[in-house]
Amino acid sequence: MAVKTIVGRLGGVPEVRAAGSKHVAAFSVAETKRRYNRETNQWEDDFTIWHDVESWDAPNAIAQLTRGTLVIVVGEERDASYQSRETGKQVRKVVVRASAVGQVVREAKPQQSGGGDWTTPANSGEPF
Repeated sequence: MAVKTIVGRLGGVPEVRAAGSKHVAAFSVAETKRRYNRETNQWEDDFTIWHDVESWDAPNAIAQLTRGTLVIVVGEERDASYQSRETGKQVRKVVVRASAVGQVVREAKPQQSGGGDWTTPANSGEPF
């Protein structure tokens, strides 16, 4: 499977749940695609893609992040299925299984390198 990188904002507070002897953080990320408008010579928001993400690494640190936090997620897309509570039918969806999740922290004055710093979730010190 191909590695996928997403940079976007959390759609809500991550939900941590038990999965056997381990825990997983489940959350959604809104990735807004941008395009350059040649008429105005400016970048503009084009459309937003919502991604369902699950992370098995440092779920408690990820759960400390809040809605709207800018994050970067690296992982693989996987098929997932579940039974709908409303219809009782089997539902299939694509979930990104994260191998790394980090909070994007922007500095007030950009440095020559680009002005961003990638940190672990909530500066927890836990590996991601």
